[in-house]
Amino acid sequence: MTDSRMLAEADLDYLRSVDSPTIANALERLDLRDRSDGYIGGSVQCAFPELGVMVGTALTVTVDNAVGRTARQEGYWALWEALEQSTGPTVIVMKDASGTPERVAYAGEIMVTLASRLGAIGIVTDGALRDVAEVRARGFHYFMRYPVVSHANFELSKVGDPVHLDGQLVHTGDILHGDVNGVVIVPWESLPSIRDAVSGIQAAERRDLDYIDGPDFSLEGYKQIRGYGR
Repeated sequence: MTDSRMLAEADLDYLRSVDSPTIANALERLDLRDRSDGYIGGSVQCAFPELGVMVGTALTVTVDNAVGRTARQEGYWALWEALEQSTGPTVIVMKDASGTPERVAYAGEIMVTLASRLGAIGIVTDGALRDVAEVRARGFHYFMRYPVVSHANFELSKVGDPVHLDGQLVHTGDILHGDVNGVVIVPWESLPSIRDAVSGIQAAERRDLDYIDGPDFSLEGYKQIRGYGR
């Protein structure tokens, strides 16, 4: 299952210009979801912070380690076919189903090279990946729990089905925004309003920081600025 919606170039450029925590704060202002929803938990970490912000639409897949049996190949090719049909830029989201993610790397240089040719810009997984130096050199984003040296007997399945990664449900077609701080989901319906919300957050944070760093700072004064106790 793929999603035919495509991010406009102007939206892509804008989202890439803003860090992920600011996007998360701006989305709170829009009140589109509960504040405890909409982001992947901290066990999934950015491997290459020097690459900056990653923005793309999700393509979800479940991944496993076929211990003691022959790994099925159908899901492997289904992933590439789905990626080829995606509108991009695409982020492959891999859900570990092995229960032992520390024992299997789900992608490395060959898969990343192929994924890049088909429009992917990154992989986000609650499992492991490998070929870290080679993938970094390609400028391809890795968000993962850790590296693992061997691909073991990995297999892919359930391409396009929703997956849970560290407390967050991710659907194929979701907009993912990630940097060194983690990954937040940007609702499609937020795009017309996200710029104003970000501007509001940036102005409020600048006000707070200027006061806290300024010569007239007092806790009581800061309470008044924040409206505490009114």
